[in-house]
Amino acid sequence: MRFSQTAILFFVTFATCVPNASGADEIPVVVDERFTQAENRTFKTFDPQLEQTWKHPFFFMQLADTQYGMFTGNKGFEKEAALTQQAVEHINRLRPRFVIVCGDLTNAEPKHARYRAQVAQYHQDFSKVDSEIPLVCVCGNHDIGNRPTPKSIASYQENFGDDYFSFWVNGVCNIVLNSSVLKDPTGAPDVLAAQQTWLDQQLRDAQDAKAKHILLFQHHPLFLAKEDEPDQYFNIPLERRTSLLDQLKQAEVRAVFAGHYHRNAYGRAGAMEMITTGPVGRPLGKDPSGFRIVTVHEKNIQHKYYGMDDVPEKIDLTKPAKP
Repeated sequence: MRFSQTAILFFVTFATCVPNASGADEIPVVVDERFTQAENRTFKTFDPQLEQTWKHPFFFMQLADTQYGMFTGNKGFEKEAALTQQAVEHINRLRPRFVIVCGDLTNAEPKHARYRAQVAQYHQDFSKVDSEIPLVCVCGNHDIGNRPTPKSIASYQENFGDDYFSFWVNGVCNIVLNSSVLKDPTGAPDVLAAQQTWLDQQLRDAQDAKAKHILLFQHHPLFLAKEDEPDQYFNIPLERRTSLLDQLKQAEVRAVFAGHYHRNAYGRAGAMEMITTGPVGRPLGKDPSGFRIVTVHEKNIQHKYYGMDDVPEKIDLTKPAKP
């Protein structure tokens, strides 16, 4: 009898921790609080009063498109997990000021089977990032749907915190947007309107506080190469892109960082850079799986994309910044 009870207890424990083989995604994800630091439109790790003053150069790491399940069409996510674990090793060795993952954290959307299993694996892998290194998550179209709704956004918020928010780091104002409602607002027009009103205030506040730089992070690139390029799958429609770009340029935003393209792309809108970063997960072009390292100096920023096998041993912040 003792053996039988033990066996039953083991089976129940195992069944509540591991998604079943059929892919029925019924098991709730227990979310560590480090994944929900984006709350009340700010990021709780950073004290805005202490962080609004410039102190010294720093660097952060921008990742995108971990997209667990893309290699296999959601049948498994071993390759994505291995690549993410490799990225986490680099993060812990280099020790950036923060890490930001620019969307498509999973391949399955919240309404799909396998979504919870992919979220659980994302949490498991990124929980290995040293607790002293803040982890910032950004929503992408796979995280809330190509036509996001209040319900899909709420599912994301349960697992990863707010869909748009801002935070200060060392005199730099960082603004995170939900670009999926910019891409297609028809399922959540009120969310887009609220985000725009909020963004107006954030940009005014950053200018009033004399931010050294204003940086924007989202999943979709505003554009890939030219600010007036035609609409396509990988950019924001001109209908909403043009006015937003005018606003960002007027506010002297330094750079916009995005993912979604699964390869690198670069463009400019006036003095503002549009930087599209390749994937941690499955590449769709010649750029390998990897991430971007961004060094921030008082007068400018520098950035470079690294494949997983080409990451430097350390980041030297003593080098003079290029003009």
